[in-house]
Amino acid sequence: MYQSLCFLLLWVLALGHPPSKDAAKKELAKLEGTWVVVKMEANGKTLLEKGKPAPKMVVKGGKVAGDAQGAPQGAMELSKILDWSKKPKTVTLPLEGAIKFYGIYEVNGDELRVCGDGVETTTEKNPEGRRPKKFDSNLGLLIVFKREKK
Repeated sequence: MYQSLCFLLLWVLALGHPPSKDAAKKELAKLEGTWVVVKMEANGKTLLEKGKPAPKMVVKGGKVAGDAQGAPQGAMELSKILDWSKKPKTVTLPLEGAIKFYGIYEVNGDELRVCGDGVETTTEKNPEGRRPKKFDSNLGLLIVFKREKK
């Protein structure tokens, strides 16, 4: 399940809600490449399984594809789930039914960090309030990716 969520997060990270085409190109360029999960935690505990290969995603030409278990086949077109105009940058991803992932992300060179929480939007009065303000596994699922060198 966590690998499927990981892929969905990766997919979302490559999606954009840009204020301009130039900003979109710039942000997507930061995401280009093959990304490998190096850390996945919730409540300070690792969710990566020893002896199993870490999930990967590839962002190329405005599309993203992943190898995580349960990931959709083929590449997905990048579009409307990131908001890089906010500080920190946000990601809002529909999961199943009325559940959405409310998170934040940042790209620092060859490191990509995502932190967020799944929220049942029909029962939560303030789902936006569940979005973490910092990258801390005690505030939600924390995933750290490293870009593979060519």
